[in-house]
Amino acid sequence: MRVTQLKNSTTLIFRNAPLLALAALCLCSPVVAQDDMVYRVRYDQTTPGVVHVSLGLTVFGTAPLTLIMPRSFPGGYVQRPYDPYVSNVKAFGANGDMIGVRREELGPRWSIGQCCARVTRIEYDVDVAQMEREIFAASDSSKIRDGYVGLLGYSVFAFLDGWESRSIALEITAPEGWPVFSTLAPNVAAPTAALNAHAPDYYALADSQIMMGPKLQLRKIDGGTPLFVAAYAEGDADLARESALAREALDKVIAYFGKAPFSNYSVALEFLKPVSPRHEYGFSMEHLNSGTFYLELGNALTSRSTDSEKEAHRFNYAHHIAHAWIPKRAYGAGYFPFTWEMAPVIDTIWFNEGFGRYAAIAALADALPRDEAARYRSAKLDRLRGIVAAAPAFLQRMPLDELSREGSFLYSEDFRVGMNLFARGALMAAEMDDRIRAQTDGKKSLRDALRHLMDWSEQNQRAFRTGELPAIFREATGVNTADILDRWMQAPIQPPQLITPAVPAPTVQ
Repeated sequence: MRVTQLKNSTTLIFRNAPLLALAALCLCSPVVAQDDMVYRVRYDQTTPGVVHVSLGLTVFGTAPLTLIMPRSFPGGYVQRPYDPYVSNVKAFGANGDMIGVRREELGPRWSIGQCCARVTRIEYDVDVAQMEREIFAASDSSKIRDGYVGLLGYSVFAFLDGWESRSIALEITAPEGWPVFSTLAPNVAAPTAALNAHAPDYYALADSQIMMGPKLQLRKIDGGTPLFVAAYAEGDADLARESALAREALDKVIAYFGKAPFSNYSVALEFLKPVSPRHEYGFSMEHLNSGTFYLELGNALTSRSTDSEKEAHRFNYAHHIAHAWIPKRAYGAGYFPFTWEMAPVIDTIWFNEGFGRYAAIAALADALPRDEAARYRSAKLDRLRGIVAAAPAFLQRMPLDELSREGSFLYSEDFRVGMNLFARGALMAAEMDDRIRAQTDGKKSLRDALRHLMDWSEQNQRAFRTGELPAIFREATGVNTADILDRWMQAPIQPPQLITPAVPAPTVQ
């Protein structure tokens, strides 16, 4: 199995959770009058590398308006401009008359109209084929392949400045006979040629995915919370095994956190032949109620896959599913509200990635017999200690908040930064868990602290400050972890109890 690294990174706060749940239940719902905007996506094989997007305003927009295309996305920790792939931006008034559009020179912005014209529709094209050729990180690009289209919302949907909180109807049009799937309205009995869905706001729309085409494979995996698997494979892949592992991971992570913040979950899965030697496959991305998982075809599970390869895939699912809680719904300052035009500087990526990773470790360990669980956890932590111990000296000298700020742009671009952020954060979480268990005779654990943090985030509807975490955790457990936080925030960190020799990056993240 070729060494791959699956990206762990990617944010609606709890006040929007009821709306998100409503959106997820609106399977193939018709467009309703109360939506302020209607986004229409059309893929036509007469222009095989391009998708057409139009934005209809059911509530008139008064010019001048500003249309913005994202240059970053939640959990990406990178500046990823999508505006170079947008062309033919046009705007129209109530009588169908064209309204002037001016592209701003520096930013990903278009100025729409003069004061005080009424705007009813904006249209543009997105060259997805060019996007995939030029963006080497497969996890960051939409794709059009033979018989398949996979679209990441934030790579194709622009937004109107100031309209981000308005409700949205989504209409998708595909070639005749093509099944269409949206994570906003998942259904294995996929409609063909057209699908309607709803998003409570731009964030939910941008964080969704669209997949379509005769080569799309859809499954619904029975269990507590409905799981949908939408997959495209360009060769041999054991999708039944992948789906079963995703189901297992989902159930265990939900059990760890106690409840699901979504009414269903979708796994968008692609096994791809590389576009070029420069393209990178193996990084994944979390979303509000879905995860996108992109692997080179050679890393797909088959009947010949080993148990360790299957476990690597299971852990990758669990890790990114855990991100639906951390940091999607409990996060530090800078993560939300999100800055779509520029990668935000975040001090708490160690929490996003480290505590999210440790939650996945603990969730999978909790389901094992006691001795086996201890061995599983120990092996995972030993590997993390190895990452910290093998880090270059300049990284070891960085305090954790400084390293996080660097990771805001370089998390995967220089994955030494990303690996040290998730390793140091997860080891901090593990030490807190050990203390809580020891001081409560096993009656409490970090799981109780994180569940309380979820409730705290819902009640306070804001980001936590780093210094608030020990008090929040103590409210749930009665155990003080402030000194552990303070020590891990400093540099250099000497990882305690290094059991195994330093090892290189894990084969699967």
